Amino acid sequence: MKILKKILSISISCFFIYLCLKDIPLNNLFNSINFNLNLLIFAIISLFLINFLKAARLRLLMKNYEKRQFSFYFRPILLRQFLNTTFFLNAGELLTPITLKRYFRCSYFEGLSILFFERLIDLTVIAFIIGVSLLFNDFNLNYKIILIYFIVYLSLVFSLIFIVNFKKQIFFIPKKIIDNIVSGYNYSIKNKDILWMSLFFSLVVWVIFILIDLLIFKAFEITSPISSISNIIFLTGVMVLSQFIPAAPASVGVFNYFIIETIGAFYKAKNLNFDLSIQTELTSISIIILLIYILPDITWGAYVFYKESLQNLKKL
Repeated sequence: MKILKKILSISISCFFIYLCLKDIPLNNLFNSINFNLNLLIFAIISLFLINFLKAARLRLLMKNYEKRQFSFYFRPILLRQFLNTTFFLNAGELLTPITLKRYFRCSYFEGLSILFFERLIDLTVIAFIIGVSLLFNDFNLNYKIILIYFIVYLSLVFSLIFIVNFKKQIFFIPKKIIDNIVSGYNYSIKNKDILWMSLFFSLVVWVIFILIDLLIFKAFEITSPISSISNIIFLTGVMVLSQFIPAAPASVGVFNYFIIETIGAFYKAKNLNFDLSIQTELTSISIIILLIYILPDITWGAYVFYKESLQNLKKL
């Protein structure tokens, strides 16, 4: 089954890579890319620094568990990002709770539930920001579409609140696992102070991510004309969405295709010329942007993974 999942993931990535490259003269890739290096360097530094905020949010969510030095809260964050980037099917989401269990004396499923609620808060915040941005971006969507978006958004939020507070056993999940998941919820976001502060931290994290995206897309001459704040917010949402499609590590292929198609749609919405040379340059840029985003994961994250692996080997 695991081999089939890997084959499926690689096949999906290969399909999207084909879609990206099928009309592109490959010898023209990376030929003429004009960019502002200073903006890219500032964006890369910011991608490293934002992990301090993520670690602070995790410390808040783990407030009722064993207290640790601040540096310990970096490890699960960076480890998860490294594993999600380098392994199939977002493996970090399932393996990181093991680290939480070791450092903070919680059960595996308590750690899993805390990470799940962290992701849930993230998605709730960014979905709301994207919804607001739809009012202002260059697609000029009909207000009925935006209204439907918010109706679906609110329906999902209230449904999740109901499920979280549902007291009966869900489906065929063993009661012990449910009890551990509920325990993770009770010790974290059930506390209203922790919930509201987590929402605040997530809002700040996403605002910074949007500003980083703005710097990156402003840095390239070809994407600068479509880089308004509302368009960048939509692009941020598209990049988040691309991570949910099962694909090869780092969502390679899927990420690139979504970026190219979205920018192409913005070009057409603004009545800008979108010919083969622009499509070729966008393909090159999408590769560079993907490398920029995963740089902290494959450097700092890889170092944390190496240190964790050494510690585990010493215990054998």
